[in-house]
Amino acid sequence: MTKDIEEYLNADKVVKHPESAQTWNTKITHSGRWFKDEHGRTLMMRGINVCGSSKLPTSPYSGSTHLYDEVLFWDHRNVSFIGRPFPLEEAEEHLSRLKAWGLTLFRLLVTWESIEHSGPGQYDEEYIDYLRKLILLMPKYGIKCVIDPHQDTWSRFSGGSGAPGWTFEVAGMNIKNFKETGAAYVHNANAVPGDPLPMVWPTNYTKLASCTMFTLFFGGDTFAPKRTYQGKSVQQFLNDCFILAYQHLAERLKDLDAVLGFEFMNEPHPGYIGLKHLDEFDPIVNLVFGDSPSPLQCFALGEGIPQKVDVYVKSWPFPTKKSHDRIINSSCSSAWLDSACCVWKEHGVWKLDETKNEPVLVDTHYFSKHPATGKKVSFYDDFYVPLANRYAKTIQSVKQDWYCLVEPLANERAPIYKENDHHHNIVFSPHWYDLNCVFYKKFNGKVTHDVQCLQRGGNVFKATYFGKSGAKKNYRGQIKNIKEDGLRDMGEKPCILGEVGIPMDLNNKIAFKNNNYSNHIQFLDAILYALETNLVNFTLWNYDVCNDNEHGDHWNGENFSIYSVKKSREDDFDNTKKSTKEYLYDGGRVLEAVLRPYASKIAGTPVSSEFDLDKLSYTFSFIPFTSEEGFDLRNRNACTTEIFVPHFHFGGGPVSIQVNFGECDYNGDKQTLYHYYDPEEKSKDINRITITIVSLNNDTVKHTNNGKHEPSCNVM
Repeated sequence: MTKDIEEYLNADKVVKHPESAQTWNTKITHSGRWFKDEHGRTLMMRGINVCGSSKLPTSPYSGSTHLYDEVLFWDHRNVSFIGRPFPLEEAEEHLSRLKAWGLTLFRLLVTWESIEHSGPGQYDEEYIDYLRKLILLMPKYGIKCVIDPHQDTWSRFSGGSGAPGWTFEVAGMNIKNFKETGAAYVHNANAVPGDPLPMVWPTNYTKLASCTMFTLFFGGDTFAPKRTYQGKSVQQFLNDCFILAYQHLAERLKDLDAVLGFEFMNEPHPGYIGLKHLDEFDPIVNLVFGDSPSPLQCFALGEGIPQKVDVYVKSWPFPTKKSHDRIINSSCSSAWLDSACCVWKEHGVWKLDETKNEPVLVDTHYFSKHPATGKKVSFYDDFYVPLANRYAKTIQSVKQDWYCLVEPLANERAPIYKENDHHHNIVFSPHWYDLNCVFYKKFNGKVTHDVQCLQRGGNVFKATYFGKSGAKKNYRGQIKNIKEDGLRDMGEKPCILGEVGIPMDLNNKIAFKNNNYSNHIQFLDAILYALETNLVNFTLWNYDVCNDNEHGDHWNGENFSIYSVKKSREDDFDNTKKSTKEYLYDGGRVLEAVLRPYASKIAGTPVSSEFDLDKLSYTFSFIPFTSEEGFDLRNRNACTTEIFVPHFHFGGGPVSIQVNFGECDYNGDKQTLYHYYDPEEKSKDINRITITIVSLNNDTVKHTNNGKHEPSCNVM
């Protein structure tokens, strides 16, 4: 039976729909693994990380990591992050753009440094005032946000982002000597001619500064009980400062409806905790690249003892190989303050053989067991989860309804939550990247590799996939494993995949020259296909208003942003466009893959979701709710499913909509398809409802509206 959609538009039982599919102006709860709205509908949320440059201050000088000022860079107490992620006067343009793109769940980066840079307990109230003003704008656009205490390799001063500079002073470390001692590779200080290999920031996870700080933060009481600060153990001092800082932020934000919750810590690292021995780092687990001192060599270098270290370069089929060696720290500088010595020497992990004047290990297994009891330790079980429990309880003491997101390192297995752990409103929030493509910054669509399989003991033949369909199968399997890990190890909890994305400077940046992003589109389409077919909520990495082709996201050479200010200026050649839908696409990169239909509010339990970019066809199916399950099906909203249908692909042309049961109402202005089923009319034979949307004008690059086309709705 075929019915024109006008019948539904004119029927008495069709109501006005105040909200569009991609807006979240509702109280969000959950039942098991599914988020729910106020009508009990299942929610599938998509969003964006905002933004990469929020890792860096805006003053006293631009925080871009390729810039260096001998005085201002080290003045870490007198900085400001006001204007991160973007200036307030520009906020509404960016919020409206991201709403139009259907990315309305924000992972809002708020580093520890941004709120407590001046010193312990000294909070930047002006920056928090700025955050409040920004978040107050979000409900107008239907946006929810999660506060992300972002970090990478601990801090800006150890080559990443996150913690304030003064935290190193607490541990007794001298940040100005990290370069000379090889304790960290800091882009700002190392980005000068003649320095070692180009920046690959994750290598700092094997350097002294980052490893030491993470070990002290999570396990200082166990592995370094002698190291204290202001009458407390270093671990307790750092833990208290971190948690109290975000508790203070929570108190300042608790009246804002747009805040969905707080994350605990981005990609927490164990430091040295759990290392089986200290002779070398495992290249399967760690990125060994550039200057690659062993743990023992790191200790010695920090203590002022020069070392000949191996230097690794990119290779194939293994990611890296040794190229040569070189002497580090010929000046005999110390990574420790004058008032301190190496904390690991102090605790008997290593010593200096005075006869040979060489460092030697006293206990190579020191970090794999409890020093006092000899019991084997687990980073996640013994250190991470207990601190995450404390953090979540503290944040939820401010507002009980808030969610707390927890995660392992990117691409790692979920932490195991036991019965006595804190389970209230905990969300599993893993990260996933194609590490092979990200490291080499190459993708041609011909071959992809399953790094997850290799890390879990698989062989290279099993981990190799060919072609576009192979990439989709590869990624879909990896995401499935991560999702199932979370359900198994953490229980029936919701999952938001917190980071996923692709480098835009792939293949030697050729797309910046010829404007051909076909490989990027295929790459990201395969990834998003994997996410949608696994029915996973996610936030893309990332939307950065500072992005340009030369310096990318302005942080450590990364270039992931799906928006570029340079491209926006090129696109905005005609100011008259600002009154059109097309203006909101200006600056967008790889939007062909990013902007895709998705069912966001579902009157039932999702079963399958799949977008075919080549055919511009989206199919979604779900099992409708029943009154026996406790749902109030007299409420029309509870029986209405909303699907985001992006104008980018489906606007300006005819659209075919097919359903096997129910009514369709397509509103192009709201980019939303509303589907309603009457539970009283539903046959017992209908146990699954399937909706298919197809563009009949398959043109993925033209966005002009050449005439008004009414969609057809086929009820089969």
